[in-house]
Amino acid sequence: MFINVIIQTHYFPLSTYFYQSQSKPIGNKRMKKNQTNNLPKYQKGQIYFFTGQVTSINQGLHFYNITLQLQEKNDINIKLEPQTKPPIQGQIYNFKTICLLKNEELILMNQTYNLAYNVLDMQTLYETYLVFYECSPISFAIVQDELESYLNKIKNKVLKQITYNLYCKNKNKFLISKAALKIHHNYYGGLGYHTLTMLKMAESLLKIYPFINSDLLFAGTILHDMGKIKELDLEQKNYTPKGLLLGHLVMGACEVEKEAQLLGLQDKEEVLLLKHILISHHGLLEHGAAKRPQIGEALLLWYLDNIDCKLTSLQEFLQKTDAQTFTEPIPVLERKGFYKSLDLDQNNDDE
Repeated sequence: MFINVIIQTHYFPLSTYFYQSQSKPIGNKRMKKNQTNNLPKYQKGQIYFFTGQVTSINQGLHFYNITLQLQEKNDINIKLEPQTKPPIQGQIYNFKTICLLKNEELILMNQTYNLAYNVLDMQTLYETYLVFYECSPISFAIVQDELESYLNKIKNKVLKQITYNLYCKNKNKFLISKAALKIHHNYYGGLGYHTLTMLKMAESLLKIYPFINSDLLFAGTILHDMGKIKELDLEQKNYTPKGLLLGHLVMGACEVEKEAQLLGLQDKEEVLLLKHILISHHGLLEHGAAKRPQIGEALLLWYLDNIDCKLTSLQEFLQKTDAQTFTEPIPVLERKGFYKSLDLDQNNDDE
């Protein structure tokens, strides 16, 4: 059973959660740096929580000055002790602050801060990310629920335990990460959404090809791109050294091997087959596969991955193309331009 802990993160005084107070939420008036003292709604000694995007970081004489843009697009200034590692500009954080009086001015002093995906539930996180980023077409919470339903369909004990453990260890990052920096599903939540789409396709094809083992296919699909969490550095918008030197196929297989050893399952055939799926899911050596697919589940997963990558890219190009014209060259489709027809549904027979 998967349990989400929902943490209140709105920017209200902490005291309002425990007793009646005259304190009101901070207004939507746009705030300039160093004008915290002009806002009487702050009260000395009160604790305030804020969630927003760090838009600038400046080192002052005594503190870091953090400008945080809230969901309403108004800015606040938060002070950070100089010995504290500053957050990364452009990322979304949850700050716990205390209002202090310094040099006869009220300031908001940071007490702790965390990346938002470590403290918010997936639905709240999705709604927050939508304000600042391009995100998956369905919420992180829906992707989580549906993806976990496929995880629960795995009956093989070896595959279930390894897949469950790796999913739980990486869940938050996995559900909010991009699937790529440029090629396909390159938006927040793209990795989870791409995985869920493949699971849905896999389930439909299992009815046509019953010789394919559903447990192995579902486990391989859930884990096939999980190595991207360590391959891509989304905070820096770049590849990690391990990502460049090893790639997510090898990194994912290494994680499976590591987890299998922790569980004492490293000699099970399921582990060998699962690792083969991960290192072969790009299909061709020239496309980054360490081995060509040599079991049915690996072959099918390669095709599913390829279909979703290419059709998603095609859909994105068609959406920005006028009818009866060609798209721009599409990188994943041999740089071919694809024709966008008129809406053929308008000629349907309504009878």
